[in-house]
Amino acid sequence: MRAHALIALAAMALLGACREDLEGGSACPVLCPGQNVVVNDTILDGVVLDTVISGVPTLGSEGILLLAARGDTLDTRVVMRFDSLTSTVFRNNGDSAITAIDSAYLLLRVPADAKRLVRAPVRIDLYDVDTTAADTSTAAIAALFRPDRLIGGSTLDTAQVRDSMRVYFQNAPLLAKIKAKARLRVGLRITSDSSALIHLGSFDASLPTVLRYDPVPADTAIDELTVTLRSDTPESNTELLVDLFDYTIVVKAPPPPAAGLLSVGGLPSRRTYLRFDVPARILDSATVLRATLLLTQAPNRAIDIRDSVLVLPYVVTAGEEVTDLGRAATLISVFPVDTVRYAAGDSGLRQIEVAAALRSWSTENNPFRQQRAIVLLSNDEGRGPFDAHFYSLEAPAALRPRLRVSYSLRTSFGIP
Repeated sequence: MRAHALIALAAMALLGACREDLEGGSACPVLCPGQNVVVNDTILDGVVLDTVISGVPTLGSEGILLLAARGDTLDTRVVMRFDSLTSTVFRNNGDSAITAIDSAYLLLRVPADAKRLVRAPVRIDLYDVDTTAADTSTAAIAALFRPDRLIGGSTLDTAQVRDSMRVYFQNAPLLAKIKAKARLRVGLRITSDSSALIHLGSFDASLPTVLRYDPVPADTAIDELTVTLRSDTPESNTELLVDLFDYTIVVKAPPPPAAGLLSVGGLPSRRTYLRFDVPARILDSATVLRATLLLTQAPNRAIDIRDSVLVLPYVVTAGEEVTDLGRAATLISVFPVDTVRYAAGDSGLRQIEVAAALRSWSTENNPFRQQRAIVLLSNDEGRGPFDAHFYSLEAPAALRPRLRVSYSLRTSFGIP
């Protein structure tokens, strides 16, 4: 009987607790699951630093090669390196020097999910862009796209711009390089009566261009040779050496945004770095239910106001000891969030959910003093000229980046 009495008394105590309005109590959410949790909403000037990082990804690490021409607005070209040309062929039971060639061409490949914007026949010309200038000097390379350096080219109608395309060389200049055992560094330029844009596969994307030619035109029993991409310089930087197997150079592109504006996308590609200062009472003493980065978009009508940019937020994984923001903007990790697509020519308030980032910044989840920062980048980074502009901390107060946070204070549950 005594045990039954104790159980009855405990039940009455529970019922009594649930009838009380213990809004600030620690036990009530457990004892009374139906009671509402107090949610606090606040808007913070939480962004303390913002800046635009240009030139990411770096030269040659784009993944997609952008060959484009859009009037006076956009001109991008592609460079491919074949620093070791096959100069002998096996015949008559031995190696013979190549003394003639025929049907030399580049086999260009277009990824299945790549963009192709071709409304009229296009011309792809090939230029000898070999130079002793510094490997990273794109200005020196761009200057070599001139008539006396022309070594081939093909005209393709719209139906011929498909998953693989052949662009032919003039045989004589290529044969001269083969005989001299010289390197071939070829530049590709596209022209058309209309705008043209083609994404080409790259070495980094495991879809590289190859060079092919017939080494013995008089002997049909000899198959064509295939030469793959190769770069021999710079010898002191292996990573850059591989990146320069093939790469895009930007000859002309829309100008970067004016001072006071942040940019996501464009050419050369740009990322926006944002550092936050969020009170400890939110990061360490509360549960973040929702966090929204509030940005005001400024219209960008440099090319086509209808073109859009898919903006992706990434959390910076670099520690506080990394003071180079360009480096920090590459040490990033994706977090769960809905991506957002913005028309470049639009304007107004934009919202990007960043709750997962805030949760990762708590002292409990961030023992290694990770930077409290995120990076905004374009899903088409390095693949197109379109970029979205947003007002920065230099803008009037009403237009600056802000942070809206919904949170509930944590409580320790239990019976004393």
